[in-house]
Amino acid sequence: MTRRKAFIAAIAAIAILATGFACPAWAAPEVTTIKEIAGTAAGSFSFLVSGDPQLGADNGLAADRAGWLGSLANATGEWDNLAFLLTVGDNVNNAGNEEQFAAFLEGVASVNLPLAPTQGNHDPDVLDEFDLPNKDSHGNYWYTYGGVLFLHLNSNYEFGAIAKTVWFLLSAAWKNRDAGWKIAVFHHPAYAAHHDRSLSWEMFVARFVYAPLFDLLGVDLALQGHQHHYARSKPMKCWIPCKSGIPYVTLGSGSGSKYYNIYEDGIYFIEAKLQPRVPMLAKIDVTPGALKLTACRTDTMEVLDTYTVSK
Repeated sequence: MTRRKAFIAAIAAIAILATGFACPAWAAPEVTTIKEIAGTAAGSFSFLVSGDPQLGADNGLAADRAGWLGSLANATGEWDNLAFLLTVGDNVNNAGNEEQFAAFLEGVASVNLPLAPTQGNHDPDVLDEFDLPNKDSHGNYWYTYGGVLFLHLNSNYEFGAIAKTVWFLLSAAWKNRDAGWKIAVFHHPAYAAHHDRSLSWEMFVARFVYAPLFDLLGVDLALQGHQHHYARSKPMKCWIPCKSGIPYVTLGSGSGSKYYNIYEDGIYFIEAKLQPRVPMLAKIDVTPGALKLTACRTDTMEVLDTYTVSK
């Protein structure tokens, strides 16, 4: 081997070793976001909803990844023609953990659905990783699909958050005042079935600031997370059950990464609650006259709860 060839080979070997040490073992796949399909004209459609995947929580990343992949595979195998996947926050357990984020995106990519994520308390600033429509400086964003206005809120506390979110809701609702349906999506629940996890400032704000605004703006359905169990409130208006009110649905974990107990005693505003301790997902069917929610445990795809909001 000539000196020149030996030198080139040595440089190549050093480059291979350097990149091998520098590159992590994970590889985050690219996914399509809701921005790519937002604005589609009114019509009937269905979408998939997941409570906190929170990959990398109590079971460890490997188990959570398997649970997430299996849950999504079973749901999409059972339910056809889903338009997109919506999450209600805590997509990963540790903000900035690239392996957890890659595993989360791997699940999304495996079912080839556009993603509509929401920010949770475990993954602040996660929305900075995505190109999302109409996003403000606090991480609230909105879009329309099939004549439905979706309002994703960042329910985490920071200075000025309430004022930003109130303005966001008012302006988005005004711009889309002709929307056939309005769905609010946020992480910390306004109404939940676990008292010990329902005493935070974020939940206080959700119930006593944002919920009255939802009433005023004509929101039809609220989707929540954080509690790692399933619960559905009675239709609520001005903090009391009311036939013309808004049902608040808390989604259980889509991966099975963590489960919290439900509060067994009577809660005046809860209509349905359960903790199957298996991964759960929900499908929402949208027509001009109804929103139909179907919640399933994804190991067997047994239906656990159904509810319909009608015009």
